[in-house]
Amino acid sequence: MKKILFVLVATLTMVSCTQKIGYVNTEKLIKEYKGTVAIEAEMKEKSEKEDANIKTLIAGFQDKVKEYQKNAPKMSKQKRQQIEQQLGAEQQMIQQRQQQLQYQVQNEGQAAIKKIAEEVDVFIKDYGKKNGYQMIFGTVNLNGAVMYGEEKTNLTDIVLNAMNDAYKKDGDSDKKEDKKEEVKKETTTDKATETKKEEVKK
Repeated sequence: MKKILFVLVATLTMVSCTQKIGYVNTEKLIKEYKGTVAIEAEMKEKSEKEDANIKTLIAGFQDKVKEYQKNAPKMSKQKRQQIEQQLGAEQQMIQQRQQQLQYQVQNEGQAAIKKIAEEVDVFIKDYGKKNGYQMIFGTVNLNGAVMYGEEKTNLTDIVLNAMNDAYKKDGDSDKKEDKKEEVKKETTTDKATETKKEEVKK
């Protein structure tokens, strides 16, 4: 019985020794991934444009209020009520626009985070399969499955570099495709021009 237990323990030890296991800090991966940086920059630019539009509307509204306050003493009661209603409606419209913008930014932000998280998840699974890992754990600072791991099992920087390299290649390939499309359009346009010239000569 003791021999059987010894063999079993030895076998389990050998299996565990041959397993390839690592862990990644998912928070760092998502934060420093080039795809995340690009989306954050895009959303920031879009948000700043919308904010500028809102500020323009507010400035225009404030000018109208000042103009009304200046001319109100000279107006009839009916005229004052009419302008006040118009100003109230415009103020409400601006407030609704601000709320819609806030809601839109929040929804787009959540959708972007979800998309990036899915990309990271797929990449890690693919990386694990290609590099012979039995398990890759995920951790977020103090909250996660790994409370301790040897530094040699920390794959965060390795996976992050691989992800960013893959993102760069994908971006380059997209640019190449765009250039190909532009060349095709130019070639098609040139051919059409030549055909028209031939028809004119005839």
